Parts: sequence; C-alpha cells; structure tokens
Amino acid sequence: MRLNALPRTSPLVRSRTANPNAALLCASLLGSALFGSALAQTAPLAAPPVTATPAAAPAPPAALVNPVLSFDQVQQAIKTSPGWRSAEENYRAAQYNLDAARARTGLSLSVGASAMAGKTPLDGGDYKAAATLTGQVGAAVLPWGSAFDPLHAAERALSRAALDLQESRQTLLLTALQNYLAAQSAAAQETLTAAQAALAAKQLDAAQVQRQNNLLSLEGLLDRQGNLENAQASAIAAQANREITQRQLLSDLGLDVGLNLKLVLPSLAALPDAPAPVEDLLAQALQGRSEIQKAASQLEDARAAVVSAQRDRLPGLSANVNYGELGGTGGRSVSGSLDFKTGVTGAQISFPLKGSETPLPTSLSLGLNGSFNVLGSAASAAIASAQSSQRSAELALQSARTSVELDVRRKDNDALSTRRLVEVQQTALTRAQTALASARARLDAGLGTALDVQVADVAVQNAQTNVDQAVSNAYLAKLQLDKAAARLNAALILTAGAKP
Repeated sequence: MRLNALPRTSPLVRSRTANPNAALLCASLLGSALFGSALAQTAPLAAPPVTATPAAAPAPPAALVNPVLSFDQVQQAIKTSPGWRSAEENYRAAQYNLDAARARTGLSLSVGASAMAGKTPLDGGDYKAAATLTGQVGAAVLPWGSAFDPLHAAERALSRAALDLQESRQTLLLTALQNYLAAQSAAAQETLTAAQAALAAKQLDAAQVQRQNNLLSLEGLLDRQGNLENAQASAIAAQANREITQRQLLSDLGLDVGLNLKLVLPSLAALPDAPAPVEDLLAQALQGRSEIQKAASQLEDARAAVVSAQRDRLPGLSANVNYGELGGTGGRSVSGSLDFKTGVTGAQISFPLKGSETPLPTSLSLGLNGSFNVLGSAASAAIASAQSSQRSAELALQSARTSVELDVRRKDNDALSTRRLVEVQQTALTRAQTALASARARLDAGLGTALDVQVADVAVQNAQTNVDQAVSNAYLAKLQLDKAAARLNAALILTAGAKP
C-alpha cells in the first residue's frame, strides 16, 4: 500500500499560523486539492521551510474541499504543537541545570585587586599607599565530598526529564492517532447516515404509493415518515460530528480550525498481530516503563539525601599551606587549602604592585583545622527525616511496579477483546454481503425489487463501517498495549494500510 504524497505548492497561510511546519502542512493541505495528479507519488516530497507572511492570506476558495492528510504529515506537524515544545523545553531546562552543576564543581578561576592608603602617625606621618593583585583557583576533587551532591542530583533529574520527554511524545502521538481515526470514523459515519437517509426517503415514497392503493395503514405511513426524519437528523448530526473531529485534529496540529475543509485521511489502520504472551510484556514493562525508572531515580535521590545527612554529622576537617613573605602585610604569598568534607581544593596567590620598604623573610606554614558540633546540631533529626523519605520512595517504587503490572494486564485484555470483536463484525459483514447477493439474484429473477437491493446494500455499507471501526479500535488498543509494555515504536504507526 502506498501513502498519498502532497506536492510542493505556494502556500496560502493565514497570518496567525504560529510556526513553519504548521504553515507548511496547512499549505500542503490546500495545495493537494489543486494538484490531485501528484497524489500518485509513493513518498512525500521534501518541501522547503515556509514562514508566514505579515500580510493576511486570502481565504481558501470553496473548491478546496478534499485535501489529503496522511498520518506521516500528522507526525511531522505534531512536533510543532505546544505540548511537544513544552516537553522539549522542560528537558532543555534540566540540561541547563546539569551544565550549571558541572560548572560549579569544575575548575574556577577569579582575579581581584585591592588598594589602601594610610598615614601613621596621624599628626606627623606621611601617607603611604599599597596595591595588591590576587588570583584564586578552585575545584571539587574528592568524589565523596558534598560538593558533588548537586551534580549527581542534576544528572538524575536529567534522566527523569528524558523519560518525561519520551512519555509526552508518545502520549501526543497516540492522541493524534486517536483523533485521526476518530475523524476517519466520523467521515464514514457521515457517508453511511446519508445513504440511510436516502433509503428512508425511497421507503417513504414506496409507502405513500402503498397508502394510495390502500395497501398500507396510516400508522405504517407515519412510521416510514418517522424513520426518514430520524435518518435525516442522524445525517445532520453525523455531518456536525465529522466537522468537529476534523477541526479537533487540525487544532492539535496547530492549524487554523476555521478552514472550510473536508479532509481525506488515507492512512488506514490494519488488523494488528496478536499480542505477545503477557508474561513477556510484563518483564519488558517492569524494565522499561518510565514510571518505574522515575521512581527508582527518586529512590536514588532519597538515598543520596541520607548519605548527605550522615556526612553533615561528621567533624569538619581541612588542611592548608602558605608560602611566601608571611611576616607582614602586603607581601608576596601563595596559599592552598583542601576541605575533606566538601571535597573542594583551592589556591590563592597575592602579588603586591609595590614591594615593602623593609625586606620580609620567606616563610612556610602548614595548618590542619577541625570542627565538631557539640550543641545545637540538627543532624540526627535530618538523618531521621531523610531515612523516612527513603522508606517512602521505596514504597512508591513498589506501588509503581504494581500499577504497571495491572496496566499491562488491563491493556492486554483490551487488545484481545477488540481483536475478537473484529471477528464478530467480519462475520456480520459476510452475512450482509450474502444477503445483498441474494437480493440481486431475486431482482434478476423478477422476484424482488430495486428497493430490496438498496436495503441490502446499505446493510453492507453499515457492516463495513462497523468492521473498519472495530479494526481501528483493535489497532489503537494494540498500540496502547505496546506503550504500556514499553515497546512502542512511533515510526511504525500507520505506516501500513494506506490507500494506493
């Protein structure tokens, strides 16, 4: 089966079209009705990016009533929807946070300057000025230090953002698919109700003839009239439903819902294969579902918080070394330090622009500092709180596993049930086709009427609509199962079954 392709056209884009891809799809929809011969191509043409012009575009002419919209084009347009872009922005924000955390734990360098002037003694001394340049460098070097905690937390947050991004994209695609199939079903229902209304009108005409020949009671005639009114009302409702579903689909794609278009949706759902054994689906879901992975990541956050709280209760310990002219102020010096608790090391250099009038000796000093909270520490309470949060995260992970298992079993049952309903509707279609063949045979033999054939033909049309709807439901249920089992391949959605 082949997908209908849209030709390159000069787009008629409304000025309020928000993005190039949506404008391109809108232009393709309008242009496809003008260039119907291009629909025989087997692959869409790569159209260049299109931007909306400031001037208001003219409204599409009334002749543009049958633009073709394949699901491949829906997938391209959905990538410009607000929900898709919002998920990408959330992921990008997590990336920025990780970059910032890496910068804070990486090498840092700063320079400074200081100046001072003084007069000693104040009554008869001379003013003396001094200026000093300083430079500082620092980095987190000990992997167990608390300085790395924000970096590890940002990495886990990025992994969760990636899972949210994947989940949002799959949800948006399945929602678009559901709306696409709903629009198909609404169009088929509109055609069916129109045929039923036409049949009811002919049945009423036949009933009026029978009434004139005293072959039908007034009650029977009124029944036929009521049937026609009901059929006409159903046809009007079906037309309105078709317009609403198509507008919903266009709205999801960011297109102008005011366009007076009647879409042709060629990408058809095919009867899916039978689901894999439920135990295999469960094993894959427990490994790949985003809910479980995010719960596991949050458990890692809780464990890291416990480690951090326990570390805070340990004594603080730091070492430092100083070398240079340390006997007075304003001398050249180099110093370094290492904090064993935070894991941060640093070095500083001090260089006066003017040397001291009195020579200063070169010295070296080593230092080791330690501190321990004796009173007023909330470390025990912080540890208890972190451990409580860890236990809560463990329960949340167990709950996520249970919910995923139930969801997979429920979706598996839905997929099997919808496949069985397809078989039921196919049997009904076979019966309707057999009845139509019999009605035509009776007509050829002079034993039936053309109205009998039309009744059977509408019954076949109704049965075929039910089969198509059942296939769409089974296809959508299978994709929902694939998503629940973490095995959904978005690239394969509606790639088979397109009209040639």
